[in-house]
Amino acid sequence: MIGFLAFLAYTYLISIVHTTAGVPWIYGLAAIIIGSITPDILEPATSRNHRGLCHSKGALTMMAFLFGVTALSSGVILFFSHFPVLYPASYFFLGYVFHLLADSLTPAGLPH
Repeated sequence: MIGFLAFLAYTYLISIVHTTAGVPWIYGLAAIIIGSITPDILEPATSRNHRGLCHSKGALTMMAFLFGVTALSSGVILFFSHFPVLYPASYFFLGYVFHLLADSLTPAGLPH
């Protein structure tokens, strides 16, 4: 649910900057869903302490950085192309970021 809300907010922001009529939003939705579940696919919850590298503050920082790079690049490329490859990539990283942000609010938090 958090990933879907992030999708709506990000799609709205992109539409303010550039008309995305030619961009198939379904790819962004699929990418954010995949990004949202990827940390738990890579590190399944087998115990209370299942959070390792993929659920760490370092992973959060890296995914936020990659989101920023792909979002900015995608915004620039949208002016030259109808469907840049970085468009769904930015949604993937955004989904991953929001998954980790949600996990950081739990009692277990995120490891360093």
